[in-house]
Amino acid sequence: MLRPDNIGLNLDIHPDALAMNQASRAGKTPEESRILKAADCKLPMFTRYRESTCKENFFFVQVVAPKFGLSAHPEESCEVEKQSMDKIVHCLNNMKPKPRFLVVHGNFTNAEPNDKEFFPQLELFKSSFDNLSAEIPVVCVCGRTDCGDPPTLSYVESYRKTFGDDWFAFWVEGVQFLVLNTAYFKDPSGNTESLRIEQREWLESKLLEAQVNPPRQIILLQSTPWFCKSIDEPYDDNNLDASVRQEVASKLTEADVKYVFTGHVNGIGKDQGLEIIQTSSLGKEKLGFRVVKVNPEGVLHKFFELDNSPIDLNSQL
Repeated sequence: MLRPDNIGLNLDIHPDALAMNQASRAGKTPEESRILKAADCKLPMFTRYRESTCKENFFFVQVVAPKFGLSAHPEESCEVEKQSMDKIVHCLNNMKPKPRFLVVHGNFTNAEPNDKEFFPQLELFKSSFDNLSAEIPVVCVCGRTDCGDPPTLSYVESYRKTFGDDWFAFWVEGVQFLVLNTAYFKDPSGNTESLRIEQREWLESKLLEAQVNPPRQIILLQSTPWFCKSIDEPYDDNNLDASVRQEVASKLTEADVKYVFTGHVNGIGKDQGLEIIQTSSLGKEKLGFRVVKVNPEGVLHKFFELDNSPIDLNSQL
């Protein structure tokens, strides 16, 4: 079922009230709540009404697949991943200007939802943002195994209780971000077929809306890339089904979408006007994160290793 963005009056709500409401649902005070939870396919803090003003530019930071518990597996410890995230939080707190948000792509834990280590790892992941500046909210993008591999209805329900909706839209300074759960595209079989269809209809409705009332630009955030190098590449474990990617790519192009930020390994795929920016997993290859500068002309981005993390973002991008 499609859920429209605007029903009734559009009221400006103070961000502290929004944070208070969101935090109370999570059983925390606003100061303790860092991860934003989407509801009705939206993030209440980042609506078009509140974020319609376009400044010259803004920044956000991308971290991919922290996979708490990976290094110690099969032992039950997340110490290595916690230390890495602590370093990232320290880096973000020192950045000038502050990023508007931190986006973390799954997988958030090494364990899958049916493993006994899953909930302890998940709680440690969530608590790793406790020292993050209150000026930098956390936006989570569902990874391939965060709702099970393949995803199941029960694990999707569990995910949504923790993180909110697994696909949603939000706005920052006139730019619309669309967040997708690509696990449904990756494994269309099983009992989540209805969710795959619902997400696809939602995405197409957002793209149609953008053609009628265009945002400054549209940026997609998802865990698995549509393609890694080119749209005609063979289907494999690292991309999405060829027929789906062809269909969706044409609709993205019609809506003037140019940038898609994903996981995988550090690299860029370009085809049919789309730029697929891929960032490696936190525990893979070089340990680091991607800083993105959004300006009226498009985006600039750069991957930074933890030992060479930036402070003055404007001097780096």
